Amino acid sequence: MHKRVLAGWFAGVCCLVSLAANAAGPSPGEAGVREVENAWSRAFVTGDAKVLDDLLDPAYVSVSTSGVPRPKAEIIAAATRFAEQHPNTPVQPLPPTSTISIKGDTAVVTHHGDKETSVDVFYYSQGRWHAWYSQHTTRAATT
Repeated sequence: MHKRVLAGWFAGVCCLVSLAANAAGPSPGEAGVREVENAWSRAFVTGDAKVLDDLLDPAYVSVSTSGVPRPKAEIIAAATRFAEQHPNTPVQPLPPTSTISIKGDTAVVTHHGDKETSVDVFYYSQGRWHAWYSQHTTRAATT
């Protein structure tokens, strides 16, 4: 009888651990960062304020190429406006030219565009990645 109770208890614990792991969200590795970057793009293009609110740290700031800092609330408002003004805009996945570097529970994603380089900084906490800071820089013309 005790073996059946113990086996049932063990099976229940295993199920709970499995459910918790699946509910936690993206993995702490590179694939998880890529997944979060793609979710961020999708949420911005579609104006999904809930996803953006969950993803962006309360202290999140994005600094534009002109040096203007924009806090989380402005980014969410910009996404809402973008979605209203540009319905059905296709979502672009993280391009292969972007690089992901992970050190401990911090990830830095560098986007290499033709005219701009940008960096997104994430931290991994409570089973998911959170965006903390973004910086956009205009690339100098090469001669």
